[in-house]
Amino acid sequence: MNNETDNNPLGLENKKYTVKEFASAIRTKFNVNDSLPDIMLVNVFIDKYPMYGCKIKETQNTGSCSCC
Repeated sequence: MNNETDNNPLGLENKKYTVKEFASAIRTKFNVNDSLPDIMLVNVFIDKYPMYGCKIKETQNTGSCSCC
């Protein structure tokens, strides 16, 4: 895999997302139809893939992602 793919397995655009937009991207990518609140889904995903912490507008980035 190339470095860009390693740092962006979802293939998201290089921009900031709202929690709602990011949760929607996760659900679309993985074909998930769940009842989790958006913020909970996003937090779980960022815990597993911290490189996406910088892509969320509402997040309080702790510096754990690879881009900050």
